[in-house]
Amino acid sequence: MRVTAAIEGRGLLFGYGAVPVLDGLDVEVSRGQLVVLTGPNGSGKSTLIRLVVGLLSPDAGQILVLGRPASDPGVRRSIGYAPQGSPGRMVLPVSVTEVVASGLVTGWRGGRQQGDVGTALDAVGMTELGAECVFELSGGQQQRTVIARALVGDRPVLILDEPTTGIDRAFRPHLVQELRRRADAGAAVVVVSHDPDDFHDVCDRILFMEDGRVRDVAHDEFHTLEEAGS
Repeated sequence: MRVTAAIEGRGLLFGYGAVPVLDGLDVEVSRGQLVVLTGPNGSGKSTLIRLVVGLLSPDAGQILVLGRPASDPGVRRSIGYAPQGSPGRMVLPVSVTEVVASGLVTGWRGGRQQGDVGTALDAVGMTELGAECVFELSGGQQQRTVIARALVGDRPVLILDEPTTGIDRAFRPHLVQELRRRADAGAAVVVVSHDPDDFHDVCDRILFMEDGRVRDVAHDEFHTLEEAGS
């Protein structure tokens, strides 16, 4: 019997006006995998991620998450999503804990809900800053807050867009190992990154996007492609 993929896209077409971004793209990610999605600027990485989390709809083709359309509200609640960048423009006096707790969505039956905020804060090394206002934090600390919001609730699909950008190098190995632990526990973890080296020792696959399509590459091949494009 075929096992349902965590993320499955078939024949995806998408463009902004007359500009095509995805051109018949096929992609599949299984639960238990930590996958790095990489490629040159403008290759469509963030667009693909927005299709997966239901923020965009394909012009053609189909994107499924846990066997259901990505546009299904129930599917959206099963995804932990950390978009690129930190909430730097946030000026409301909300605490780190409140931002992370907003990731505890109604209707997701994935197990523990109460107490998960503390676990998520601990996972990103922010336990001592839970009561602080987000807009008073550094950019890296704000980014960690966004990541903690994605991690809270132990959802089966985690999507993180450039999660190591702006985060100090000393903390990166801790974050990488936390994402590996989540994948080992059964989550499908997709990390968008310009440079997969942070995940070199722990990722299961590297997906390289170019010309509107995506394919698996080995680490050595990625660096060859990177050098050719530089």
